Amino acid sequence: MIVTERAEADAIREPRGPGPVFRRFWGAYTAGNLADGMMLTALPLVAALLTSDPLLVGGLTAVRFLPWLLFGVLSGAVADRVDRVRAMRAVALVRASAMGLLAALLATGNATIWALYAVMFTVMVCETVYDSAARAHVPVIVARDRLDAANSRMEGGRVVTEDFAGAPVAGVLFGAAAALPVATGGLAYLLSAVVLIAVPTTARRVPTAEQVEGQGEGRPSRRVVLRSVGAETREGFRYLARNRVQAGLVGLTLGLSFGFQMSASVIVLFVQQKLGVPPHLFGVFMAASALGALGGAAVAAPLARRISKRVLIAGGFVLVGVFLASMGAMTSPWAAAVVWCLMGAANLTANALGYAVLQAITPNGLFGRVEGVRKALGWGLAPVGAVLGGFLGRIDLAIPVSLGGLIVAAVTVVSLRAITGSVRLAEEAAV
Repeated sequence: MIVTERAEADAIREPRGPGPVFRRFWGAYTAGNLADGMMLTALPLVAALLTSDPLLVGGLTAVRFLPWLLFGVLSGAVADRVDRVRAMRAVALVRASAMGLLAALLATGNATIWALYAVMFTVMVCETVYDSAARAHVPVIVARDRLDAANSRMEGGRVVTEDFAGAPVAGVLFGAAAALPVATGGLAYLLSAVVLIAVPTTARRVPTAEQVEGQGEGRPSRRVVLRSVGAETREGFRYLARNRVQAGLVGLTLGLSFGFQMSASVIVLFVQQKLGVPPHLFGVFMAASALGALGGAAVAAPLARRISKRVLIAGGFVLVGVFLASMGAMTSPWAAAVVWCLMGAANLTANALGYAVLQAITPNGLFGRVEGVRKALGWGLAPVGAVLGGFLGRIDLAIPVSLGGLIVAAVTVVSLRAITGSVRLAEEAAV
């Protein structure tokens, strides 16, 4: 029997807001984010240890986002047709295994830059499923009027564990041995899978009657299932193509990811060579953004009750660009850390409220596909931005940092109409 989306949500949703189910889900999600923070800090440090070429180091950032371009759409379709909690649990185990293998290579002295690329690619392919499923599952377990608070907590937990905990811990462990942060990150991925065991699963999405018509009773054939996935994927594309506001948000995501990853691709070299931060303190420097994110997570929902989300989202992303552009001109690590902290606050506020708007205006049964298509298209230029940042970094490491920030600010201004339209639709949905 097919369980409808509404019945599924009613069965496990906590009507009074984030409760025990959400807290367990949040705990698993933040454990995965802790692992992400350690991985995203340790792998660039290892890359900088293996090579000083900005292009090869920037290539690691390109590989990080390539899976979203290749598999984001398919992963979104998968997240809409399987049990999302089980899917998150499965890919967390795969990520733990990949990190364990890399730790073994590092411990035995056999790691290469290409091994880093392979592990980054594997982990991020799993991330396309994990993140799409997690974002789509929040509205299932949290009431609509609590989405601002739930997403602020999700984003706050992500940034704090990823940057404030994972990044500095990875840096300190790296100072002792390169394999240590990688192995610890693998254990955190494993912890995420274990905690997800305590989260209630939901009904498995199955092909509709029309999709299995003519196939007889019983389990549909593999051919029918694949055809169904293809049809559902096309449905996600059609939804975005018909929705001008959502299409505009895809353009916003595309520009933001291009500019930000241009800056991020060489940040490990910029912080070490331009700002003079030693490798074992790189994670501590990166954690400054999480300090700002703590403030952003605390004030995002209260601010949204007093100030238009349009102002908070657009203003937040513009400030992110301005802060990045100014940081590229700095030589003091202390001044740069303050700016990095402020950027973290602005980015958290804009992202948390932006996701709440997306969840409010997108049908939950389509959310995985729409999110997959949006990230596949929107993050499609991130690898290009990262590679371009590497090339520009060969000239001067400050160029991609500042230029990327200017692109982020400019794209946000150009996308004001899409931001305004999405907020208006979310307010209408709430009414």
